[in-house]
Amino acid sequence: MRTIYEPSGKAREYSPLALNIYLGCDHGCVYCYARDNKRGGAEGPVKARAGLVAALELELQKRVVTQQVLLCFTCDPYPMAPEYHLTHDVLKVLLAHKVPTAILTKGGARCHADLALFKRYGVQGVPLKVGASLTLFDAEASARLEPGAALPDERLATLEMLHEAGVRTWVSFEPVVDPEQTLDLMAAATPWVDEYKIGKLNHDPAAEAAIDWGAFGRRAVLLARKLGKRFYVKEDLRKAMGGRKEVDDVELTAAETDQDALTLRSAECGVRSAEMGNAECGVRNAETEKEGPGGQLSLF
Repeated sequence: MRTIYEPSGKAREYSPLALNIYLGCDHGCVYCYARDNKRGGAEGPVKARAGLVAALELELQKRVVTQQVLLCFTCDPYPMAPEYHLTHDVLKVLLAHKVPTAILTKGGARCHADLALFKRYGVQGVPLKVGASLTLFDAEASARLEPGAALPDERLATLEMLHEAGVRTWVSFEPVVDPEQTLDLMAAATPWVDEYKIGKLNHDPAAEAAIDWGAFGRRAVLLARKLGKRFYVKEDLRKAMGGRKEVDDVELTAAETDQDALTLRSAECGVRSAEMGNAECGVRNAETEKEGPGGQLSLF
């Protein structure tokens, strides 16, 4: 059984390594690139990959993984289905082997149950970040286009909760269905998010053609800089920005175009170290751990 693998193409812009926990997805997003490849979807059940945890443990006993592993690409680590407890078991194995872990979900509050485990990453000095895909601000449009996902306000509230708990947070702004809503979401998420990945819409030529990607890219870059966020602009959006007269005054930096600039590495801490007063995981993590459990990328 394949557990951790190396993504390629556009997926590689998110992480050097990845792990898919489930078969299928119950979010039913109409814009999803992997929709035809899934065994789930809005009408179908999500299935846990039988034997995954044991296979992952065996693999990590045989090799040391120091690169970031992303959960997940062709499924959401926190689906509606009750099998989502498998994510908790996978996280425990990754933590035990000190594997840098990035999570991307549209599940909103479904990840709250793992908050205590997220904190343990920080206590043990293992890099972790938890992110959300934000596509639409309008709840009605979100319910129509991504019916199984948590509503936008719930995803934002979850990012706030994670941030307040000291967990490193991030957002994937992809696909961009409505540029104005994406820009509004960037501003709204600012207080609780550490970094952004910014893309565009793909796999829908008619809808893509109706959007001025040069203008959107320029506005998104200038806004992210104004907000003081670390961010990465995906290659598709960079290509759409290139050669457009209205973006001539925006020159992207090396960090803004380096797909690994935001990637976790083994030497980093899973909880934001800037708030702890030293460069290592330490006092703040130990204090949050004593509190006990808190309330509580397809790409999700």
